[in-house]
Amino acid sequence: MTPTQDWTLAEAFDRAAPTYDAMVALSPGYHDQLRTAADALVAAMAPAAGSAEAGRPVVVLDLGCGSGASTHAVLQAWSAAGHDPARLDVTGVDASEGMVAEARPKRWGPGVSFEVADAVTHLRGLPDDSVDGVLGAYLLRNVPDREALVREVARVLRPGGAFVVHDYSVAGSARARAIWAAVCHGIIIPLAAVKRSDVPLHRYLYTSVRDFDSVALVCHRLQEAGLVGVRHRSYPGWQDGVVHTVVGSAPA
Repeated sequence: MTPTQDWTLAEAFDRAAPTYDAMVALSPGYHDQLRTAADALVAAMAPAAGSAEAGRPVVVLDLGCGSGASTHAVLQAWSAAGHDPARLDVTGVDASEGMVAEARPKRWGPGVSFEVADAVTHLRGLPDDSVDGVLGAYLLRNVPDREALVREVARVLRPGGAFVVHDYSVAGSARARAIWAAVCHGIIIPLAAVKRSDVPLHRYLYTSVRDFDSVALVCHRLQEAGLVGVRHRSYPGWQDGVVHTVVGSAPA
């Protein structure tokens, strides 16, 4: 993907931002699945969180935070696990100014902040071993240099820290590819037109998922970057084999 295409994609998300929350609310299981991914992140980074020095916040990056749904899921998961909300520092990062503009006015605690930035660029500005957890929900397939992103995440994670990738992937499964095509062409793209959302963006959603890495390749990318305990799960119903959560940890 060229820099021009990167810019065009961010602009498309800018245009879609005002209707984005309404669109994803119509996606079955969208928020529940984000919460499951956030629960996995909190559980996986427990060793890092438990060994944090007294007074030091647990640092989490929500890369590709969009309008803040994934950020909210992280906060919910952290509190549900019995942790003190005051010990959590979450930074939501997204390349779309429009999406971040939707996220910022929502109700957040003092430990939450948002930045408009490319995910890889943001990571490259961070020191080694400076982050306890990273969530990348619906992010990796939109990143031109996926190896660089995973490598940078592995570099910034503290020992015992965790990286969770949550995304669509249909490569290697004829059933999943057929379901994805039917859902996009029969529901998602027509609904975008009805809701006056950005139709080209939703067409891009179809092709980006169709052409994205297989789950096996995503797992391999994490392992090649040095992460351990890599595992994944999918979800029931028509999304089985379509929506996936992949978890990896930095060696303790």
